[in-house]
Amino acid sequence: MILASFTHLWNPIGFPDIFYDEGIYMRRTMHVLEGLGLQESYFYDHPFFGQLFLAATLGIIGYPESLNPTSGDAHSIEMLYAIPRTIIGILAVIDTLLIYRISERYYNWKVALFASLLYAVMPITWITRRILLDSILLPFVLSSILFAIYVGFSNRKFVAILLSGISLGLAIFTKIPIVTMIP
Repeated sequence: MILASFTHLWNPIGFPDIFYDEGIYMRRTMHVLEGLGLQESYFYDHPFFGQLFLAATLGIIGYPESLNPTSGDAHSIEMLYAIPRTIIGILAVIDTLLIYRISERYYNWKVALFASLLYAVMPITWITRRILLDSILLPFVLSSILFAIYVGFSNRKFVAILLSGISLGLAIFTKIPIVTMIP
């Protein structure tokens, strides 16, 4: 967990650079935070859970007012991206824990340790450091898989199936193509 925390939370504004889509998702989140509703005045392209999740999380900490942003200040702009990226980084650390639990339940602790270490340091996981819908839906997909695995090992199958379905539903409500990942 320490390695995952280091790789996913260290230097949130330095690497990777700010991506165009991050600005779109942050604008939609700010739209919700300002009380202007879920949908902007143009086309629909994704369900709303991503912006609702970010808006709720950022609203709890008083974002952006808690940062006292100033117009034209580069450090102020960087800090406006640092907070959401840190939240997304925390989700990536949770992903690592879920990968460990899935592997441990399905195989053993040695495989689980190797899988979670590999996930923590793989270069492709840098995408989970960005403010993207994929970074938000991944913990829900992994939770759905974990609960689906628990169905085979649990006496309370109904609860495990229900939690797996809720997790997958939230993932689909974040980004529709994830429906192909139904466990």
